[in-house]
Amino acid sequence: MTSEPVAPAPELTEEHVPGRKECQILVAARAQFLEQGFSDTSMDAIARRAGVSKATLYAYFPSKEALFSHLIQVECKEKCVTLPSPDLDEGVQPALHALCSHFVRHFLAKESMAFFQTVSGERWRFPDLCKLYFKSARQIVVDFVVAYLEQARAKRLLAFDDAGIAAEQLMNLALLDTPFRVALGLELRDQEEAERIMEAGLAVFLKAYGVTETRD
Repeated sequence: MTSEPVAPAPELTEEHVPGRKECQILVAARAQFLEQGFSDTSMDAIARRAGVSKATLYAYFPSKEALFSHLIQVECKEKCVTLPSPDLDEGVQPALHALCSHFVRHFLAKESMAFFQTVSGERWRFPDLCKLYFKSARQIVVDFVVAYLEQARAKRLLAFDDAGIAAEQLMNLALLDTPFRVALGLELRDQEEAERIMEAGLAVFLKAYGVTETRD
């Protein structure tokens, strides 16, 4: 078993952050937060790393908390941009397999793990930051999966009563305890084992919600 990443997380670019200077600051801030943690990172260090003056930094972000909150929102936007949308016409099983594989790769990516751990590490001192991350990141993914599952239901490929519950179940079955392992800094399963668990979870999901010829 290994905790090595299987895929790099996408880097922040102006596709995610409009404006070169703001992107420059956020790239530096993310790197600093990941290396030092939120509490041990200073605005001075971020300004030096970004190559901007403190006046410029504070013109964009009035406080470290405001900067970190904005970075969380940008990370969530980046997550949304990179979410795949497999073709359901190729079949519901391969489509959901591709979607779930993306979630597995994301959680095993080094930078994704590090950012998640950075946020969770501040849960006692700055609970609002954790709430923002949970609400923003989780909701973006859940909303996307809900919409995707509803497309599958419209095509009569899946049958369920509550798309929100089905979406949560799919992600939980695909990831199992991976988010907990990441949050606690525990050793992760390797990619092969993580994929095997994901496939078993997907099989359970399709057995529960998949439409067969004999099903109404």
